[in-house]
Amino acid sequence: SQGFFLVTGPTGSGKTTILDLLVGLHIPDQGRVLIDGFDLQNLDIAAWRSRIGYVSQDLSLLHDTIRNNITLGDESYTDKDIDKVISEAGLKELINSLPDGLETNVGERGGKLSGGQRQRIALARALIAKPALLILDEVTSALDPETEKRICANISKLAGKYTILTITHRPVWSKIANILYDV
Repeated sequence: SQGFFLVTGPTGSGKTTILDLLVGLHIPDQGRVLIDGFDLQNLDIAAWRSRIGYVSQDLSLLHDTIRNNITLGDESYTDKDIDKVISEAGLKELINSLPDGLETNVGERGGKLSGGQRQRIALARALIAKPALLILDEVTSALDPETEKRICANISKLAGKYTILTITHRPVWSKIANILYDV
């Protein structure tokens, strides 16, 4: 079911373990992991993982154009697909301000862009495949408070379109999530 879930807690409390269980990297010793009521152990794990969009704090951009960083070179995505995720990720203003727009090279590891701009490109990359689950893992921990607020505002608009799981210790996220798990 759709919703905006926040998992928070101190370092070592199990946040990453929950994420690893959810994506099928670990099998629980007890109990089951249910995805829409289906036991994860009975699902095609590759198919499930292909339905997950993942954004981490340690994102990596290609030394390539913004377009290719969003599509990862997959030419099956249309301009309409790209425009949709640019809007959802809050990238429209940036793209429109650049002389080469989507064809702007981001530099080595995205070095020509700010941290917030790199995060938005990573978010657009996660959204382009229309994920059933969007996982955000400490995505704003290295950003200044103002940039973090803007990214949170963009992501809160996505809550009705995607199931979102955010793992963080940052308090601003608890204001926009509708379900909070403190581990």
